[in-house]
Amino acid sequence: MARWVVLVDRSYGDHHDVDEVTHFEGTREEARARLYEIACTHRPGVGLRQKRRQVYRIGDGDAYYANIEGMMATFRVVYRLGELAWSTHPESWPWAWK
Repeated sequence: MARWVVLVDRSYGDHHDVDEVTHFEGTREEARARLYEIACTHRPGVGLRQKRRQVYRIGDGDAYYANIEGMMATFRVVYRLGELAWSTHPESWPWAWK
């Protein structure tokens, strides 16, 4: 099984950040399903009171763009799927897989 990470890209004016939403093991199909679920449900801001969300698939399903309208602000974020390609210590990562 492959090891995956879901990333969220956020931009606010001149500020840009990338965060890890979750890590897990699974097949590519399982990873894409999890990415889609996260794109449809994840709250990118603290206290977000969602009024409306539009989710757009980018490419073949390894990324989604979400336009999330809240009560006070609109969030525009991209969720991306990453597969672990290489690591110096594959059995001693600082985060738990389970």
